[in-house]
Amino acid sequence: MHYQEARKRSNVKRILGVAIAAPALVSTVISFLKMVYFRLDDGTQFGSALARPFKQAVSWIYEQTQFLSFFWDHSPVPDQFNLSEIQNLYALIIYSGIFVGAALYASGRKMAARLAIIDEKIEDQLIEESVKGANGRSRQEIEQSTAIPSNSVFAQAHQLYLAPIIVGVIVAAFVGLLGI
Repeated sequence: MHYQEARKRSNVKRILGVAIAAPALVSTVISFLKMVYFRLDDGTQFGSALARPFKQAVSWIYEQTQFLSFFWDHSPVPDQFNLSEIQNLYALIIYSGIFVGAALYASGRKMAARLAIIDEKIEDQLIEESVKGANGRSRQEIEQSTAIPSNSVFAQAHQLYLAPIIVGVIVAAFVGLLGI
């Protein structure tokens, strides 16, 4: 991969990362809020009294975020008591989108940082070429001759595999403490 192609790929990875992670994050947060609202009350008088402030908070958040109505209408409501529900699978897929998007963005950012270093070296090379006189290479020729190795998004094991598990355990502990 050449310099210009690497620059384009870096920009595409960062844009795709944000385009995947941001909606997935919003949908995951709304799914959690909907789960708190619909699944917290167990039907007993004590459970209803305990759930009332949480339901009021979620209701207030819903009223303040009407511009996110698409997410409020289409985000799945996970069921923590029945893990075989299809809504749980949808929520898990959306949740994993956060980490895939973050990995894409990080890969693009890492490539951009590497390209910034290479750009400085190209500038240094241009100065050396200008000392040679008329037969020196141009910036475009140097960029075309620069080979940049491509890196895979899936090589980032921490962001794609370890981080979702750690965050999931923390959220499960939080949900367990709330008694949901």
